[in-house]
Amino acid sequence: MPVRDLISSALKGSRRDIGRLLTIVENRTEGYREVMSEVKGARRAFVIGVTGPPGVGKSSLISKISSLLSGEGRVAIIMVDATSPFSGGSLLGNRLRLEEDNVYVRSMATRGSTGGLSLAVGDSIDVLSFLGFSIIILESVGTGQDETDILYYADIILMVLSPGLGDEIQAIKAGQMEIGDFVVLNKYDKPEALVTEKELMEVLSIPDRAKKHELFRVSCVNGYGLDELGDALRDAIKSGVRGDSVKKEKERIRREVEAAILSRDSLLEDLAKSVVEGSISREQAVLKLINSLSDFRNLTS
Repeated sequence: MPVRDLISSALKGSRRDIGRLLTIVENRTEGYREVMSEVKGARRAFVIGVTGPPGVGKSSLISKISSLLSGEGRVAIIMVDATSPFSGGSLLGNRLRLEEDNVYVRSMATRGSTGGLSLAVGDSIDVLSFLGFSIIILESVGTGQDETDILYYADIILMVLSPGLGDEIQAIKAGQMEIGDFVVLNKYDKPEALVTEKELMEVLSIPDRAKKHELFRVSCVNGYGLDELGDALRDAIKSGVRGDSVKKEKERIRREVEAAILSRDSLLEDLAKSVVEGSISREQAVLKLINSLSDFRNLTS
């Protein structure tokens, strides 16, 4: 099907063709440039990033949040998995119910790539924004660099924790773990939650922290605290608060340039060999590599 027809069908709400468009931009297959040219300039959706260690209930929380925010506009979820697009625990298990609530769910795998994930996530956000989704929830399932990359696309970040995570709390205290704008203590129905809450309060009250963080206590089992979290997110969406937009956009641009270079790894290796052999200079190799990025420049021309 021609790209224009895919876009037209997706704009009418076809989930199948929304998925096809996202597959094109994620894999950068035929039609990619045409898709990105069409979506260029669309008002960007408000992106809520959700991160945290495995097992803290991120997927269950996202399911609840998406229902709470469904009245604020069309909601889409991008779930990034560091290994496979077909795993993801309870969120994908709830996929049919979420879609009945008019929530679009997309899983995306890193496939072990380095850097390319940033491009896939950024392009997917642009496409979904163009298609009329005003709220996008971005779940980071992986760890390490990929997780850090993802959060630069979020306007507000939820760091989800749960009782019994002593090591993670200590990592926060030592400054080794990035804390979100909202810190969410999930599974607050558990007896040991009060101990974790005390530890978190100590960490969040450290005077030299660069910014203040709001702590929310929630339980997806009995619904405790979910309304308060939903109200805070609605306020952020309505106020248009998008964190440090310039800093984040600068980082997005830098990472997309890095990802574009890394996507040309075979060319980079050939250029390196030519420099070692003495057939070209390092400066010439750099210019050749820059010229190879013309596809990205053409998208904005």
